[in-house]
Amino acid sequence: MTTAIVTDSTTSLPEEVLERPNIRVVPLSFSFGPEESYTDKVDLSNAEFYKKLGETPSPPKTSQPSAGAFVRAYESLRAYDNILVLTISSKLSGTYESALTAAGMVDRSVEVVDTKSAEMGSGLIMLEALSVLDEGGSFEEIRQAVEVAVRRCKVLFAVGTLEYLEKNGRIGRAQRLLGTALDIRPVLSVEDGEVVPHKRARGRKRQLAALLEEARPAVEAGRPLAYGHVNAWEPLAELRAGLGVKGDFVAEIGGVVGSHVGPGAYGVAFL
Repeated sequence: MTTAIVTDSTTSLPEEVLERPNIRVVPLSFSFGPEESYTDKVDLSNAEFYKKLGETPSPPKTSQPSAGAFVRAYESLRAYDNILVLTISSKLSGTYESALTAAGMVDRSVEVVDTKSAEMGSGLIMLEALSVLDEGGSFEEIRQAVEVAVRRCKVLFAVGTLEYLEKNGRIGRAQRLLGTALDIRPVLSVEDGEVVPHKRARGRKRQLAALLEEARPAVEAGRPLAYGHVNAWEPLAELRAGLGVKGDFVAEIGGVVGSHVGPGAYGVAFL
């Protein structure tokens, strides 16, 4: 029995994974006003997106893929017996519902899983699935590995401002950090698919120190790591140097998630 995996564009993955014949990526989209719509990670380079994000007073609006887009992805994988679908958290997007609706529209074995994460977090979960697949694991074994990875996955990230999360309605329980004292730099996490407050730090250096403190035990335990950022190469380099880990995957976060967390956001995910 052969297996293919479908995901959406908010899953960060190395380029060589995206080129595999058994992988499909269904893109979300975002728009800067009614006249400027873009396909996530396709129509604009990350550099172009970051530039527009910094120049535009209002954050772009994001849109989930249609069920039809997922149907086309499923139908393109007729050569495979089973399809596993991994989506961005259902608490952050309606993408999961679109994928689920599409699964009921095709005469295929399709199973949809909510990763309860995004970008480098959902990327790590997918890499776990591919590891089991490449070792000859059955569809059931792949699905079980994904379920374990979803439960274990931890995403921690730093933002310079909560403005973008607030305006896009994705702030979750981190809402209570709004209106705090000057130069409070929150460290946020994704828990059960929702953005929640993790720690508060005063100033960028203490914010970085908080991230290092939280991630270091995972490094010491040899757990898989992935990094992500929105035009924040310098603090990301400091985070990686502080953790002393080389060779882990680094994602340049695209337009959809970048629209929500804002420029300068950076963080780490681990299982």
